[in-house]
Amino acid sequence: MFDINNQSEEIKKILNYTSTDNLFISLYLEVDASKITKQDYLSKLNSMIVEKKSEIEKNPAISNLSRKNIIELFSKIKNYFNDYFRPEFVKTVLLFAGEDNTWMEIKLPINIRSKIIIDPKPHTQVLRTLMDSTIRYGILEIDREKAQIYLMYLGQIREGFAAFISEVPPQVKYRREGSDRESQQMGRIEVKLNQFFKIINEKLLSLFREGKIDTLILAGTKDIALQFKNYMSSGIQSKYIGYITSDTPFSSQSLKENALKLINQVETENKNNIVEKLLGEYIPTEWGVIGAENTIKYLMLDQVKILIYDSDFEIPGYVCEKCGYITINQQAGCPYCDGKMIYYNDITDEVIETALNQGCELIEIRENQRLKDAGNIGAVLRFKISV
Repeated sequence: MFDINNQSEEIKKILNYTSTDNLFISLYLEVDASKITKQDYLSKLNSMIVEKKSEIEKNPAISNLSRKNIIELFSKIKNYFNDYFRPEFVKTVLLFAGEDNTWMEIKLPINIRSKIIIDPKPHTQVLRTLMDSTIRYGILEIDREKAQIYLMYLGQIREGFAAFISEVPPQVKYRREGSDRESQQMGRIEVKLNQFFKIINEKLLSLFREGKIDTLILAGTKDIALQFKNYMSSGIQSKYIGYITSDTPFSSQSLKENALKLINQVETENKNNIVEKLLGEYIPTEWGVIGAENTIKYLMLDQVKILIYDSDFEIPGYVCEKCGYITINQQAGCPYCDGKMIYYNDITDEVIETALNQGCELIEIRENQRLKDAGNIGAVLRFKISV
């Protein structure tokens, strides 16, 4: 299984991969436990593999060796999902498996239609768009003795950026007697603590400037977290979203769980504010639309900047089998390429995937009644609606 601690370097390797004589399997498998059982996603996986095996058997451009390698990789993939994979809170799994022994699994927080793509390089367009639109949370875990900065990304702690050791003398750290000597000692401790804070502050600023983190969460005891918060420069203060506290050191799991709880609270508030802005500002000024028909219409015109949709949004519709044109209205043929329009019980996955391929920002909303009343879906546009 993909080692999460090496994910950033592995992702860079995949994104920078150049075409070779080796073939790659890029698998998108929807495993959202809220609507898909294990039997469902295993059945879908098996049917896709059967279809792709048939295709590569008929393709004269694929060598016998590559054909053999791909079939072996398919067996490995099936065994992994049958015997080892657990969906947990994942919605879609993206798995890259290559003839060069590449094996990388990425767990995605959104639903993407299941598919398999076999090419001389990994299929990374959706991954690139998702990475560009996902917030990189920096977590500073700090106490008087040490500090560490982590990256939390796509719901997981991906890597540690830096570790610091304090020079504050531990043996006098909590003395509170009032003698002159002890007052002088405490003064020196505060000076060293401020120096410690300064080093951390400068490192955080460099991480923000380099685009490695977008926001900051503080973690530690309440007193030291708030003390550092008051020390932070204004540039960092503007990126700070809150703190998580504990009387004892965080374990890696408790750090992740507490950070996710805070992130979910902040993101819910921010997303609800975006809905209010869509309904109260963008739509009245014709920079936004609501409802499935209008949203899909402007998505097909490549004019959607931000797609906003309820997590339970579903709607039947039609998709062109040739060019991917989407509509909720029955049509004799595609208005763009005259291809056959295929009926889907739910076109949500096709809408989301089209938005990803166009580089749209995606915002999934939960339990916002105003969005539900407006049709469960809407969009901020790239251009104002022309009359």
